[in-house]
Amino acid sequence: MTISVAIITYNQQDTIAQTLDSILCQKGDFDLEVVIGEDCSTDNTWAICQEYAESYPEQVVLLENTHNLGIMANFARVMKACTGDYLGICAGDDYWCDEQKLQKQLDYLTAHPECGVCTTGGYRYLVRRDEMVPGIAPLQPIEDGDVSKHYFSESYLGGVYAMPLTMVFKRELLQHIDFDVFVDRGFPVEDYPMQAIMAMHTKWGHIDDLTVVYRVYTESATFISYDHPKYLQYHFGLMEIRRYLRDKFALQLHNYSEDYILEYLFYREYLLYLFQGKYRKAKALISTCKINTPKVKQAKKLTSNWLIFTVFRWYKKISLIKDFKNRS
Repeated sequence: MTISVAIITYNQQDTIAQTLDSILCQKGDFDLEVVIGEDCSTDNTWAICQEYAESYPEQVVLLENTHNLGIMANFARVMKACTGDYLGICAGDDYWCDEQKLQKQLDYLTAHPECGVCTTGGYRYLVRRDEMVPGIAPLQPIEDGDVSKHYFSESYLGGVYAMPLTMVFKRELLQHIDFDVFVDRGFPVEDYPMQAIMAMHTKWGHIDDLTVVYRVYTESATFISYDHPKYLQYHFGLMEIRRYLRDKFALQLHNYSEDYILEYLFYREYLLYLFQGKYRKAKALISTCKINTPKVKQAKKLTSNWLIFTVFRWYKKISLIKDFKNRS
């Protein structure tokens, strides 16, 4: 019995050693394979990973590449390289804090053959505060194991059911997932579509034990912040995931419909211009918008003149700052 652990890393020289140590120290009745996708870091990450590959040649597989692939393509190649009967995941800046994590999950899946995925509890490490806080998704595990109720319901607004580092799952579930599609369609995240597809094919189980640590940086929201150059690309990618899942499973849910997607993308672009203070661009966006949904109507009212637009802009900025402080 082999468990593969997939790791992707880029410019994480300060944390990757702790990540690898926390995985290689796992104890249990299984063989361990650690597959590392090092994505052409500009710091010392590659050298550190190479040292581990040389020190643990029977366990560590270090994948080489000649250019930076990006998160999705790097993740895809790592998943394809894993050969284990079960798989786990850990990012290069997170780590595990229980040497029995994998054995506990293997025991659970063996005892519950109807389940193809097992998650655990964990901690959030708030880096800026240097504080460890119990609680990581899934915060409210679904008792009957039907995680499709999380992803495919009218109340779904976004977000993953489980943080990937909490998961161990059966290799057979990968037959339902085409990672090349994830790359080709420009999905900005892998966890949402992967978990959503798995949820349609198996029950999920959960262990309450706190076995992992997820680092939360001040910069953790940067990629989707309004100042990030790929802000719109990120949100277009999220909606491309919804289109893909809608078509794959013939979904009839409103929050997977094209009307919902168009409204979402309109409002995200509108918020971008709002936070940038680009009143004219916001007006132009509204004038060319071909849908007339509640959010579009709201945007029209709030952009009826420059003063209202500016007041709303500062209100949203203050609300965002307060929300970020509360989360970090």
